Amino acid sequence: MISALRNRAGGLRVVRAFSRYLDTPYASVQLMLAAGGGLLFFGLLMSASTTISASVHTTGDAPWAQLIREVQFIVLSVPVFWLAVRMSPAAYRRVAYPALGLALCALVGVLVPGIGVTVNGAHRWIQLGPLTVQPSEFAKFAILLWGADLLARKESLRTLTSARHVLIPLVPGFAVVIGLVMLEPDLGTSLCFMLLLLGLLWMVGLPYRYFAGLLVGVAGVVTVLAVTEAYRLERLTTFLHPDLDPEGAGYHTIQGLYALSSGGIFGVGLGQGTSKYGWVPNANTDYVFAVIGEELGLLGCMVVLGLFALFTYAAMRIAHRSQDPFVRLVGSGAAIWIAGQALINVGYVTALLPVTGIPLPFISNGGTSLVLTCAVLGMLVSFARHEPGAVRAAQRAADSGSTARWVRALRLGVPRASTPRRPSAARVASAAKQATAAKEAALAKQATAKPTTAKQGTAKQATAKQAAAKQATAAQRGSSAQRSSAAQSAGASPAPVPAPVPAASQSTSPSASPSAPQSGRAATSKRPAPAGRRQPAPHRPPRQPATRRKGA
Repeated sequence: MISALRNRAGGLRVVRAFSRYLDTPYASVQLMLAAGGGLLFFGLLMSASTTISASVHTTGDAPWAQLIREVQFIVLSVPVFWLAVRMSPAAYRRVAYPALGLALCALVGVLVPGIGVTVNGAHRWIQLGPLTVQPSEFAKFAILLWGADLLARKESLRTLTSARHVLIPLVPGFAVVIGLVMLEPDLGTSLCFMLLLLGLLWMVGLPYRYFAGLLVGVAGVVTVLAVTEAYRLERLTTFLHPDLDPEGAGYHTIQGLYALSSGGIFGVGLGQGTSKYGWVPNANTDYVFAVIGEELGLLGCMVVLGLFALFTYAAMRIAHRSQDPFVRLVGSGAAIWIAGQALINVGYVTALLPVTGIPLPFISNGGTSLVLTCAVLGMLVSFARHEPGAVRAAQRAADSGSTARWVRALRLGVPRASTPRRPSAARVASAAKQATAAKEAALAKQATAKPTTAKQGTAKQATAKQAAAKQATAAQRGSSAQRSSAAQSAGASPAPVPAPVPAASQSTSPSASPSAPQSGRAATSKRPAPAGRRQPAPHRPPRQPATRRKGA
């Protein structure tokens, strides 16, 4: 009992210590560096473990050829990471549109013969000297910046209240990029673009009915793209039962599960796995998680998943703590991008999803993917340095001369507070006027397409009133004629019956008899007294007393 209470108190102390740590100004920077550095460390270990077998059994190159190529991209990633950390959020907004234009040109250039490199029937790479780059990886980063900048501008103009302004031109822009990627063809990368689109729309607050419709549309498009190719359809139909075709469509799934199961809890040891030698296909790229499970066991897999969870938490924390809508959208979009890509890769390695060929970020062997993930990591670190608390702490350290040595060595400088762009009042008024004009045009179009029911109802009511008035007049005339005939048969002369007078006007009808009483009240017909009975005296108003004269 006492030990249990002590453990509980210790746990509370750990939680309190962690919460106090999260309140420090540089907590987001440290969390992001820890998550990204840990994933890159695992990537280096697995590259050293799998590239030798990949060189011998896949490409037929020298044993160290793949490892040397990976080291080249790691060396290239270091200055990219440093430059990404130095850039401010405003600088990322300025390069959003040029980056998207460059990405579109590269995606078109991949399809041009003589520029694009074809491997196994797919046109996905461009040869730049000794390096082979994949433009679709750069397009992910570019379209994330463009989409976030577009939505941030519309938010500042207060035009995101309409679903039309949220979806256009964001969805058509993503559709163009996805169409170019599918011409390569590359369904796995297209899924990543769809994840980015859904993540941006979710974070910007698209209404649920539109988001659900878009989600259904994305699922329909993915299904159509999957069934149009025979090999994709086989993967889609056999991932739940890979043993039905163990040498064909189910081969990847079965070998990946064998590698994971042979590792146990602690694994067989780094570099001691045997499945990478010709058994698991693409052991250094798509199925590197299976090799991690074999060599490092369940413990290694849990550490990798924990690092991805830490990366996602740190990115969402940076997005939540920022006051700039651009930073919020880019940070959350990057978290959804990296986490979604990791979940898809782990899902098809563990036979929970169909095989799509999406690499594992930070860990899979791939030059362009490694450079771009390092750029994303540096961008998020830059956003963390521009948090309000981190900016105040850096300014105090600069004023007191106590800036850290590594900050001075890397020439990172003192960050400034990231404030969102505020458009001019004229632009806000113009945007509001355009939105109002669009609403009025839509209402006018609806009015011309469907006649208003109010006018129709008014005309019907007037016609009904006229018909009711005619029926009432005819009924009164008929009743007067009946009373006159009854009086004649009784031997008495009938009293003249005046015509009906409308109650609203309180005036005497011209067709009334001259002997009708002229009073403020409407003239009413009296029933004649029967013969032999004395007529009652007419009612006379009471006599008013005479007014006494003055001086009388």
